[in-house]
Amino acid sequence: MNSESVSPENLQLIILPGWGGSHETWVDFVALAKPHFQDVVVIDLPCFGDEPCPKDVWGVEEYANFAKKRIDSLRHSEGPKGLEESREKQRDLSTLDSLRSSSIRDDIILLGHSFGGAVATQLVVTNPDIASKLILSGAAVIRPKNYLRRCIFGTMAKIGKLLITILPSQKLKNLAKKVLYQVADSPDFSKTNGTKRDIFKKIIRQDLQHLLPSISIPTCVIQGTDDTYVPFRHGKRIAEGIRSASFVVIEKGRHGLHLKKNADAMLSAILEFCTTSS
Repeated sequence: MNSESVSPENLQLIILPGWGGSHETWVDFVALAKPHFQDVVVIDLPCFGDEPCPKDVWGVEEYANFAKKRIDSLRHSEGPKGLEESREKQRDLSTLDSLRSSSIRDDIILLGHSFGGAVATQLVVTNPDIASKLILSGAAVIRPKNYLRRCIFGTMAKIGKLLITILPSQKLKNLAKKVLYQVADSPDFSKTNGTKRDIFKKIIRQDLQHLLPSISIPTCVIQGTDDTYVPFRHGKRIAEGIRSASFVVIEKGRHGLHLKKNADAMLSAILEFCTTSS
């Protein structure tokens, strides 16, 4: 691995968004970061943005394989513009499996946010040469079993469904569903259906803590103190589980550190990490 400091202007920042995120939700941060990098590219994951849901129920592993193919398409399509063009050629992506790089992608910095952080973790463990550095922001890597909560939520859901059916209007029914899922601390669940919901139910049970010691590339874990989706203690544990990982704390930062309120602080942390010798 190259141990020399690299200027961000020579690097490509590739972003894997969280559940519900896409290139649209990252547009402001991309505009903020782009002047500092060779390019900044957001990869839409299946079910979000421009990507349809898969026919099968995917887990983190399948999402990581998808992300690898997209990064390979970027690598072999002469830069970030090739990645955008490849969105029109999804049927050809399967042929990219055979493409392999003989050295570490020194020009790629991989940023995973929330669920995208779990995908990025899986990706760099199974493909350690996919990027030169990894950044995890509010990464949903730790998934406590929470059997009691699930049991309670299951009971609440059954009772809630019965009560919701007797409400007089669809507006009230939708509001009741939203409140039910917020009480259960799973607001994303209310926004899913069909295959998407089955995928969500699968990925929230995939705890990836055991993969952390296997991450071999320089890693920066960025965590907001006021994150209500991924507890601060989880971010700290993730950093402690990765060899020589740096841990950056954003005071009063919430889950979406890339959003306007904390975007400058997050970008500063990223630039400092990128210019630090590995």
